[in-house]
Amino acid sequence: MSRTAELVLGLIGSIVGLVAGFWIIAYGNDVTDYIQTFTYLNGALGDSIATLGWITVIASALALIATLLIKKSPRGWGVVLTLIGIIMFFVVGQIWIVSGISIILAGLMALFRVPSPKY
Repeated sequence: MSRTAELVLGLIGSIVGLVAGFWIIAYGNDVTDYIQTFTYLNGALGDSIATLGWITVIASALALIATLLIKKSPRGWGVVLTLIGIIMFFVVGQIWIVSGISIILAGLMALFRVPSPKY
């Protein structure tokens, strides 16, 4: 079965997440007031803008790998995509909205899409 919709949504979410992560790393200190309002983590991890950026980049890279492998094992990689999308909402927060929604949708579509019967 074609998994084009999952592939496109996963690619969009992963690429936007990578851009957002590198944006946080590069410009995070200049917009610290804005970034601090949308992180859900407190303490050392939540106070380090660069750490949040690198976590975003790593999660987006994992989502990109899962997206590219979704045709081989849709259910397994769908679970990975869904978990990455949900966990990152709590780690990064509002900057993850576009990435998270598209990655979660791709993961759920991979999990629940029923293959068409072959006659």
